[in-house]
Amino acid sequence: MERKDGTIGYTLQVIVPKDSPIKTIADLKGKRVAHVSPSSNSGDTAPRVLFKAQGIEPGKDYEIIYSGKHDNSIMGVVNKDYDAAPIASSVLDRMVARGMLKREDLRVIYESAPFPRTAFGVAHDLTPELQEKIKQAFLTFDFVNSKLGKEFKDEKAFKPIDYKRDWVDIRTIQKETGISYTHEGLAKLKKD
Repeated sequence: MERKDGTIGYTLQVIVPKDSPIKTIADLKGKRVAHVSPSSNSGDTAPRVLFKAQGIEPGKDYEIIYSGKHDNSIMGVVNKDYDAAPIASSVLDRMVARGMLKREDLRVIYESAPFPRTAFGVAHDLTPELQEKIKQAFLTFDFVNSKLGKEFKDEKAFKPIDYKRDWVDIRTIQKETGISYTHEGLAKLKKD
Protein backbone atom coordinates (compact mmCIF):
# COMPACT_ATOMS: atom_id res chain seq x y z
CA MET A 1 0.00 0.00 0.00
CA GLU A 2 1.29 3.45 -0.91
CA ARG A 3 0.89 6.40 1.42
CA LYS A 4 -0.44 9.73 0.24
CA ASP A 5 3.14 11.08 0.39
CA GLY A 6 4.29 8.36 -2.04
CA THR A 7 6.16 6.22 0.50
CA ILE A 8 5.58 2.58 1.38
CA GLY A 9 5.88 0.79 4.70
CA TYR A 10 7.92 2.03 7.60
CA THR A 11 11.59 2.37 8.44
CA LEU A 12 13.79 1.45 11.35
CA GLN A 13 14.96 4.72 12.86
CA VAL A 14 17.51 5.11 15.63
CA ILE A 15 16.52 8.08 17.75
CA VAL A 16 18.48 10.05 20.33
CA PRO A 17 17.64 13.14 22.40
CA LYS A 18 18.04 16.32 20.33
CA ASP A 19 21.09 17.46 22.33
CA SER A 20 22.81 14.05 22.42
CA PRO A 21 26.46 13.82 21.37
CA ILE A 22 25.60 10.54 19.58
CA LYS A 23 25.82 11.10 15.80
CA THR A 24 26.30 7.61 14.30
CA ILE A 25 25.64 3.96 15.05
CA ALA A 26 29.32 3.63 16.04
CA ASP A 27 28.69 6.22 18.79
CA LEU A 28 26.31 3.75 20.51
CA LYS A 29 29.31 1.83 21.85
CA GLY A 30 29.07 1.65 25.65
CA LYS A 31 25.61 3.28 25.75
CA ARG A 32 22.24 2.18 27.15
CA VAL A 33 19.93 1.47 24.21
CA ALA A 34 16.24 0.60 24.47
CA HIS A 35 15.16 -2.27 22.23
CA VAL A 36 11.43 -3.03 22.10
CA SER A 37 11.21 -6.82 22.52
CA PRO A 38 12.84 -9.88 20.95
CA SER A 39 9.83 -10.31 18.63
CA SER A 40 10.03 -6.79 17.17
CA ASN A 41 11.54 -6.41 13.69
CA SER A 42 12.52 -2.73 13.80
CA GLY A 43 12.87 -2.69 17.58
CA ASP A 44 15.26 -5.67 17.93
CA THR A 45 15.81 -8.15 15.07
CA ALA A 46 16.69 -5.64 12.33
CA PRO A 47 19.17 -3.69 14.50
CA ARG A 48 20.90 -6.91 15.53
CA VAL A 49 21.50 -7.73 11.86
CA LEU A 50 21.82 -4.34 10.16
CA PHE A 51 24.08 -2.68 12.74
CA LYS A 52 26.79 -5.30 12.17
CA ALA A 53 27.50 -3.61 8.83
CA GLN A 54 28.10 -0.44 10.85
CA GLY A 55 30.62 -2.25 13.08
CA ILE A 56 28.34 -2.47 16.13
CA GLU A 57 26.94 -5.62 17.71
CA PRO A 58 23.93 -4.94 19.93
CA GLY A 59 24.23 -6.60 23.33
CA LYS A 60 28.00 -6.75 23.03
CA ASP A 61 28.98 -3.19 22.07
CA TYR A 62 26.10 -1.55 23.91
CA GLU A 63 23.70 -2.52 26.69
CA ILE A 64 20.23 -3.57 25.54
CA ILE A 65 17.31 -2.67 27.79
CA TYR A 66 13.94 -4.03 26.66
CA SER A 67 11.22 -1.38 26.94
CA GLY A 68 8.28 -3.59 25.90
CA LYS A 69 6.75 -1.16 23.36
CA HIS A 70 7.91 1.32 20.73
CA ASP A 71 6.03 4.04 22.65
CA ASN A 72 8.06 3.26 25.78
CA SER A 73 11.33 3.38 23.86
CA ILE A 74 10.42 6.72 22.26
CA MET A 75 9.30 8.38 25.49
CA GLY A 76 12.31 6.88 27.29
CA VAL A 77 14.62 8.64 24.84
CA VAL A 78 12.65 11.90 25.11
CA ASN A 79 12.94 11.70 28.92
CA LYS A 80 16.62 10.63 28.65
CA ASP A 81 16.05 7.30 30.40
CA TYR A 82 17.86 5.71 27.43
CA ASP A 83 20.71 7.04 25.30
CA ALA A 84 19.07 5.83 22.09
CA ALA A 85 16.44 3.48 20.69
CA PRO A 86 15.74 1.68 17.42
CA ILE A 87 12.05 2.23 16.66
CA ALA A 88 9.46 1.96 13.87
CA SER A 89 9.05 5.29 12.08
CA SER A 90 5.27 4.77 11.83
CA VAL A 91 4.93 4.66 15.63
CA LEU A 92 6.89 7.90 16.00
CA ASP A 93 4.71 9.51 13.31
CA ARG A 94 1.52 8.51 15.17
CA MET A 95 2.84 9.77 18.51
CA VAL A 96 3.85 13.13 17.02
CA ALA A 97 0.42 13.42 15.31
CA ARG A 98 -1.28 12.79 18.69
CA GLY A 99 0.81 15.54 20.30
CA MET A 100 2.65 13.19 22.67
CA LEU A 101 5.97 14.78 21.73
CA LYS A 102 7.49 17.19 19.24
CA ARG A 103 9.57 15.74 16.43
CA GLU A 104 12.28 18.29 17.24
CA ASP A 105 12.69 16.72 20.73
CA LEU A 106 14.59 13.92 18.96
CA ARG A 107 17.19 13.38 16.27
CA VAL A 108 17.32 10.42 13.90
CA ILE A 109 20.90 9.17 13.54
CA TYR A 110 20.10 6.18 11.31
CA GLU A 111 17.26 5.20 9.02
CA SER A 112 16.90 1.94 7.14
CA ALA A 113 15.37 1.43 3.74
CA PRO A 114 11.58 1.03 4.01
CA PHE A 115 10.14 -2.29 5.17
CA PRO A 116 7.00 -2.92 3.08
CA ARG A 117 4.03 -3.47 5.41
CA THR A 118 1.54 -5.59 3.54
CA ALA A 119 2.37 -7.05 0.17
CA PHE A 120 0.55 -9.24 -2.30
CA GLY A 121 2.22 -11.54 -4.76
CA VAL A 122 1.23 -13.41 -7.87
CA ALA A 123 1.92 -17.12 -8.18
CA HIS A 124 4.78 -17.76 -10.58
CA ASP A 125 3.02 -20.62 -12.34
CA LEU A 126 0.02 -18.60 -13.55
CA THR A 127 -0.06 -17.65 -17.21
CA PRO A 128 1.61 -14.29 -17.93
CA GLU A 129 -1.75 -12.92 -19.10
CA LEU A 130 -3.47 -13.81 -15.82
CA GLN A 131 -0.53 -12.44 -13.81
CA GLU A 132 -0.87 -9.12 -15.67
CA LYS A 133 -4.66 -8.99 -15.12
CA ILE A 134 -4.19 -9.54 -11.38
CA LYS A 135 -1.52 -6.84 -11.26
CA GLN A 136 -3.76 -4.38 -13.12
CA ALA A 137 -6.69 -5.17 -10.80
CA PHE A 138 -4.55 -4.00 -7.85
CA LEU A 139 -3.07 -0.98 -9.63
CA THR A 140 -6.45 0.31 -10.85
CA PHE A 141 -8.35 -0.47 -7.62
CA ASP A 142 -10.18 2.60 -6.21
CA PHE A 143 -8.41 2.38 -2.87
CA VAL A 144 -9.45 5.75 -1.42
CA ASN A 145 -13.19 5.11 -1.87
CA SER A 146 -13.05 1.50 -0.65
CA LYS A 147 -13.46 -0.05 2.79
CA LEU A 148 -9.66 -0.28 2.87
CA GLY A 149 -9.45 3.47 2.27
CA LYS A 150 -11.75 4.11 5.22
CA GLU A 151 -9.58 1.93 7.47
CA PHE A 152 -6.16 3.04 6.18
CA LYS A 153 -6.72 6.78 5.87
CA ASP A 154 -3.05 7.60 5.22
CA GLU A 155 -2.89 5.24 2.20
CA LYS A 156 -3.92 6.10 -1.35
CA ALA A 157 -3.33 3.09 -3.60
CA PHE A 158 -1.51 -0.14 -4.20
CA LYS A 159 2.00 0.37 -5.57
CA PRO A 160 4.18 -2.15 -7.37
CA ILE A 161 7.39 -3.10 -5.57
CA ASP A 162 10.41 -5.10 -6.58
CA TYR A 163 11.24 -8.17 -4.51
CA LYS A 164 15.03 -7.86 -4.90
CA ARG A 165 15.17 -4.11 -4.24
CA ASP A 166 12.35 -3.46 -1.75
CA TRP A 167 12.81 -6.59 0.36
CA VAL A 168 16.65 -6.54 0.53
CA ASP A 169 16.83 -5.81 4.28
CA ILE A 170 14.11 -8.36 5.08
CA ARG A 171 15.98 -11.01 3.05
CA THR A 172 19.25 -10.09 4.80
CA ILE A 173 17.57 -10.38 8.22
CA GLN A 174 16.01 -13.69 7.23
CA LYS A 175 19.36 -15.08 6.06
CA GLU A 176 21.28 -13.88 9.13
CA THR A 177 18.72 -15.10 11.66
CA GLY A 178 17.88 -18.35 9.92
CA ILE A 179 14.17 -17.49 9.92
CA SER A 180 12.20 -19.72 7.57
CA TYR A 181 8.79 -18.58 6.35
CA THR A 182 7.37 -22.09 6.25
CA HIS A 183 4.61 -23.38 8.51
CA GLU A 184 7.26 -24.86 10.82
CA GLY A 185 9.38 -21.70 10.81
CA LEU A 186 6.41 -19.46 11.55
CA ALA A 187 5.24 -21.78 14.34
CA LYS A 188 8.70 -21.47 15.93
CA LEU A 189 8.54 -17.66 15.69
CA LYS A 190 5.12 -17.74 17.36
CA LYS A 191 6.56 -19.77 20.27
CA ASP A 192 9.51 -17.39 20.67
